Amino acid sequence: MQSSFFLLSSLAALASLASSAAIEKRHMSAWPEAIRDYFSDVSHRVYELRATATSLTPSTCDMSSATMPSISGLPPPSQGLSIYHVGVGRGTQNYTCDPAQPSSTPTAIGALATLYNMTCLSAVAPGAFGRLTRSAILVPAPAPGQNLFPANAAVSGHHYFTAAAPTFNLHTQTANFGIDFAKVDTKVPAPSTAALGSDGSKAVPWLKLLVQDAPAGSLPADTLSGVKEIFRVNTAGGSAPTTCEGQPASFQKEYAAEYWFFA
Repeated sequence: MQSSFFLLSSLAALASLASSAAIEKRHMSAWPEAIRDYFSDVSHRVYELRATATSLTPSTCDMSSATMPSISGLPPPSQGLSIYHVGVGRGTQNYTCDPAQPSSTPTAIGALATLYNMTCLSAVAPGAFGRLTRSAILVPAPAPGQNLFPANAAVSGHHYFTAAAPTFNLHTQTANFGIDFAKVDTKVPAPSTAALGSDGSKAVPWLKLLVQDAPAGSLPADTLSGVKEIFRVNTAGGSAPTTCEGQPASFQKEYAAEYWFFA
């Protein structure tokens, strides 16, 4: 198998996080199991690449080996589409309640999350990538502009809602992956093994979303990306309690999820 200096350097940087200032404050054995497993997978992958590399010529990521998680009931990407971008979202799912009706179900009013670029990691180290949402939900969300722990991944954009439309604004000062507005096509409950939030909240459903025109009065969609479908998978946390009992009029639940963009 061929590897590149770029990929090796990326993985080595991930493994070196074990000696970063953030981890020095707390011995690795004290970290939750999910985070320890993440670093273990990264170090094993670095070893494999170093052992089999036959070329150190810089190259771009080969996405042919990247595979999005699947679950029964969630349709696959449409024929002819390929991976355009992969990110991990870390933020909140937002809800409202009527305090006068404690037995009512909380109402979902959208989400607010920062997306972090994981495109290369999803292909080069799928084992570590698959553990990332389970790890990220266990530590506080990064401050604005900071990278995502434990992957040290840079910001690739933001996810929010525009006139009830899920919006993915992947336009930052360093890169432009487009702005897409979407609508839910298919919703499937997360598997029973999905990671809980730090407060015990269950994982939000997995989604297939279809890109649509921009809502009236909003920023125009950046169609240069050609994105047609977006998937939310491998979710962790974010679900509301079953009733509004004991809940304020509005509240948030922290979550993490993989977002796969297909064009």
